[in-house]
Amino acid sequence: MSRITKVEVTTFTLPCPNFARDYNYPISGSLVYQPDVVTDRKGLLVQVHTEDGLTGEYVDFTMAGAPEQAVEAARSAIGHQWHERELIFRKARRAARPAHNYGLSFLDTALWDLAGKAYGVPLYQMLGGFRKNIPAYFSCHNGDRLGNLSSKEAVADFARSVLDLGFGGFKMHSWHEGNKREEAENVHNLRKVLGDKVELMLDPACVFDSLSDAIYVGKACEDAGFKWYEDPLRPLGIGIHAHKQLREALNIPILQTEHVPGPEAKADFLLNGGTDLLRVDVRYDLGVTGCLKTIRFAESIGVNVEPHGPSPVHRHLIAAMQNTSWYEVANVSPAMEDPSPLVYTCGYNDNYHSIAKDGTLPVPQLPGVGVEYDHALIASRKLATVVVE
Repeated sequence: MSRITKVEVTTFTLPCPNFARDYNYPISGSLVYQPDVVTDRKGLLVQVHTEDGLTGEYVDFTMAGAPEQAVEAARSAIGHQWHERELIFRKARRAARPAHNYGLSFLDTALWDLAGKAYGVPLYQMLGGFRKNIPAYFSCHNGDRLGNLSSKEAVADFARSVLDLGFGGFKMHSWHEGNKREEAENVHNLRKVLGDKVELMLDPACVFDSLSDAIYVGKACEDAGFKWYEDPLRPLGIGIHAHKQLREALNIPILQTEHVPGPEAKADFLLNGGTDLLRVDVRYDLGVTGCLKTIRFAESIGVNVEPHGPSPVHRHLIAAMQNTSWYEVANVSPAMEDPSPLVYTCGYNDNYHSIAKDGTLPVPQLPGVGVEYDHALIASRKLATVVVE
């Protein structure tokens, strides 16, 4: 083992054609279809260097505040042995209070990448994983009124075309208006068009202002035999009381905690009746270490954990998990084939056309997180680098 001597935190941008953020109500900052517009999306690269020349790194799209938090988390890592992830995790979390430390998510994942490279094995093998291919479903972008999933007919047509590629299920991300009747009609139309053998889910993405509207649409999902119902209530999906009422009113599994970050808060949400299933996301939930804490807790009481969105790390986690359904290729549409940052030189991608006919995607096999990044591209799009030593 050797000490951590330096951490580099680099922010950069990647072009996102035909999408932009709209801050009008009720869209409120969501990334939505905007033909002929190119938006720069911010990414974050965290690299951890050791005295014996090892480097662990992680790249993904980032959220506001995470780069600054990653710099502060890095200060808690300098001088420690690289294997002391749990100690670094504890120090960085306490130092960040009362904020949630999204920056630690990137640092912790980079430390796991470093460990895999030191041992010469991919992450899923360090976690005891055994699957080299994992089942996947796809979920579409929120519908709009500009020609990209603008009607229930367009949604069903797109879903059918992608399911024909091999995906085992489909999740609709709703429109932004929160029209309960249109949402319920869409649910019934999907089941009618796609048939009884397709697994379907609905994630309205927090669009309903009232519990009664959420229940109304949930009843449609229940009647149509949907696999789960996810995050219907505005504004964030973080209130246990309202979601407990939702659960008690419906006979369909409720999936919450995408916006409830960290293992303790997720455990509280579940144990107090706010959800049936849990979400984890390596970017939101304190990296691999934070996700594992939630996963192990849930497995011990027989609760499924569904990783949120695409990521090579999520493929590794699923390959080593007991209680999970499948991998989510999220936010695809006729206007967006690959929702992940296009920063890989090793062939990794989340383009929905890459699904195998048996409905699976491969788990990366290189050491660590299992991918190689295009550092020349990142350097050409760099905004800033902060070095912590």
